[in-house]
Amino acid sequence: MADQSKLYNALYQNAEVGTGSIKKIFPKVHDTKLRGELRMQLSNYSSQTNTLTNQMKARNMTPKPVSKMAKAMMSMGITMNCARDNSTQHIAEMLIQGTNMGVIKINKALNRSVTAEPELIQEAKDMLSKEQHYIDNLKSYL
Repeated sequence: MADQSKLYNALYQNAEVGTGSIKKIFPKVHDTKLRGELRMQLSNYSSQTNTLTNQMKARNMTPKPVSKMAKAMMSMGITMNCARDNSTQHIAEMLIQGTNMGVIKINKALNRSVTAEPELIQEAKDMLSKEQHYIDNLKSYL
């Protein structure tokens, strides 16, 4: 059960960070095609957050949100990076780096979740596939 809770929280936090990052960076994006890509990602992250919250509640688990300190640091990092360079290429690079960090965290949680339900493991693999798809799409903006 502990493995399962950790995996759920890793997936939940990934979607939460993805949502927060996109909302923070979106006003700085001027490329209409990239804005469309980010809208699609935001929709997927929001859907994932809702799905995971419902699944966790059904199992008497409470989603563990990302800490306020981590959110503040993420927000400050985005603001400083965009102040330095808000080109489409730089924003795409930032998004790829952030997505890669999420992929690493999900993989770590997945590798440590040997007793999690097969459906949850599949959900994690599906999320990893989506994350890789986001990265592949963002590469065209570099």
